This record gives sequence, structure tokens and C-alpha cells, in this order.
Amino acid sequence: MDMQSKTNAKQALNNLKMEIASELGYNYNQETNKVESNAPQGTLEGSAQNVLAGEEVGGLATRKLVKMGEQILVDKYNFQK
Repeated sequence: MDMQSKTNAKQALNNLKMEIASELGYNYNQETNKVESNAPQGTLEGSAQNVLAGEEVGGLATRKLVKMGEQILVDKYNFQK
């Protein structure tokens, strides 16, 4: 994979994370590339909530990516018939 493709893929993944974070009511910090909860930042509670938010966003992103991959395979299979 060339460097431009890697850059495009990374940007697309970041956009997906940002979209999911927004859907779930979290913030996506583009500078740090991390999901942040609405809890006060710089506190133990805020850090804990950020971890939970990141797990929730990451899990949903993974499920969406798997579903997209499955759909591509189904479409490819159906096209070859």
C-alpha cells in the first residue's frame, strides 16, 4: 500500500470514529486522535469515562467495519453468480 493510500485510509478511519463519537454523544479530539467523554477532563473520573467512551466507540467502529466487509463479500458473491 502506498503512502497516499495509507493516509487516506487513516483519515477515513478517523472520520468514522468522529462520526460514531458524535452519535454516542462523545467528543473526538482531532489533535490527540482520542475520544473524550463529557466528564471533566484532567480528573480521575474524566480519565475513566474517556476509557469507557473509547471502548464504546472502538467497539461500534469495529462492528460497522465488519458489517461493511461482510456486505462487500456478499455483493461480490452475488455478482459472480
